[in-house]
Amino acid sequence: MSKPKQKQKKPRPDARAFLAQIRPVEFHAIHLREPRLVFGGGIQEVDPKTGLALHGPFDIREPGRHSSVRVGIVGTGAMIDATLAWVERCRLQVPAVRLAREENQIVPRPMDPSGYPPFPGLKSVFEADFIADRQMIQSLGGSLEAELRRIPIFEPRITRLVDLIIDRLRVLAEQTVPPDIVICALPTEIRKLCTTPSRHTRRGRAPLTIAEALRRAVASERAMGQVTLFDPTTFPNFKLDNQAKEEQELEEQSVFHHGLKARAMQFGIPTQLAWQSTFEGGTSVEDQATRAWNFWTAVYYKAGGVPWHVQGLDRTTCYVGISFYKDKRDQALHSCMAQAFSASGEGLVLRSEPFRRDPQDLSRTPHLPKPLAGDLMARVLKAYRDHTGQPPGRVVVHKWQRYTQDEHDGLRDAIGTGASSCDLVAFGDRGIRFFRTGMEPPLRGTMIPLSPTNALLYTRGYVHYLGEYPGMRVPRPIEIVEHYGDSSLTKVCEEVLALSKLDWNTAAFASKDPITTAFASDVGHILAELPASVVPRPQYRFYM
Repeated sequence: MSKPKQKQKKPRPDARAFLAQIRPVEFHAIHLREPRLVFGGGIQEVDPKTGLALHGPFDIREPGRHSSVRVGIVGTGAMIDATLAWVERCRLQVPAVRLAREENQIVPRPMDPSGYPPFPGLKSVFEADFIADRQMIQSLGGSLEAELRRIPIFEPRITRLVDLIIDRLRVLAEQTVPPDIVICALPTEIRKLCTTPSRHTRRGRAPLTIAEALRRAVASERAMGQVTLFDPTTFPNFKLDNQAKEEQELEEQSVFHHGLKARAMQFGIPTQLAWQSTFEGGTSVEDQATRAWNFWTAVYYKAGGVPWHVQGLDRTTCYVGISFYKDKRDQALHSCMAQAFSASGEGLVLRSEPFRRDPQDLSRTPHLPKPLAGDLMARVLKAYRDHTGQPPGRVVVHKWQRYTQDEHDGLRDAIGTGASSCDLVAFGDRGIRFFRTGMEPPLRGTMIPLSPTNALLYTRGYVHYLGEYPGMRVPRPIEIVEHYGDSSLTKVCEEVLALSKLDWNTAAFASKDPITTAFASDVGHILAELPASVVPRPQYRFYM
């Protein structure tokens, strides 16, 4: 008998030879130059605080500039006094001192002046007088906290607070010479009552009445093209059981900041919200000089001033950010919002007509139908022409979702009739990270191309000018996941880096996101809170 053949053992692979055949993935990094800012007299600096302290705001020599800013105040008695004291304090130099807890005691701690410079004083920084006299002050009364505590449900409490402030704003707006901006100053106890909804009783969603369920069913069938023989909503006796109550609840605000901004814009006076900690400080807030820099830069811009311009942006380009939000009255409806900015920083806010998502669209985020995409972009171009006096030569669109074919075609068709070229850019985050050798974070301005239309850009990171990384956590890059257009990917990233220095709500060195998308969520929520009787203002300063 022959022995069965034994299987020959395969030779063990040579791991070293195998790895030698694999070509490692190679990436190359580009460091983009830090965009420069233009201040008074056309002098350039890279840091907002340095530029303002040395040269003043950009519009310091512009004709028609406000050399005095009329500041109105709405608040409780104690907070009105605190606001007036804060104004007087900031007329002088404010050192960079932060309160810190050491051995169960609160002690002042001076900050490093290289990264935290002192605030030189209002006149020194802005070359303007900030006037806050008694004729522009309205008190909310001494019983505000007690009145709000008597309202057990969060949403009606927020609505009541907004109502009281709006009544005072109306008085200021009706004056012969109204203020340029109104500071709404509120104490810490009001903040606890009106800004932490998770700690309070919320209004539950009421069950649908039979009539409302029927109405929604008819609306759903109509959206799918289904025709009904009899329309019950047209019957004379058709009426919602709790219609008045539901309409009242829809008019309630659920977020104090958004509700206040939405209703205050009817008066044409921007508002600046200030809490007690803004003036008094604390262990959980920034040092007092940084608070002064940020607070008064925002006030100056909202009052009509121009703190700085940014170099590196094309003067004939319109930069647009697109985002979505849900309709407050019908959660099935979506609206698209466009935040448009010129190279000089003029900001405009526009919104599309509401629309319902395509039932076949299974993506996590809504997308614009082609006609609405074209209509929204056409209105953006018209608004740009109206405010700048000329059409844009180029349009750049930023979006935190990939483009559908309908969006792509609708936007490009509309841009093609109003501008000579465009770039459609989509941002995303797939979790890709790069790290420097050693302990330091990546440099701000580091660009890493991944493909001809895909790159990572670090808008946060180590800043040579400051000699440090001005952040608390490991910086996360912005990823450009799609780019359609003729411009190079490097130019697109340079513009994103420049647009990250156009946030006039702060005097920080730069923000993480470009201004086109930085406040998209807040602006969308403000538009969602807007009462039906209030026409939204296009100027960006009303949403900050």
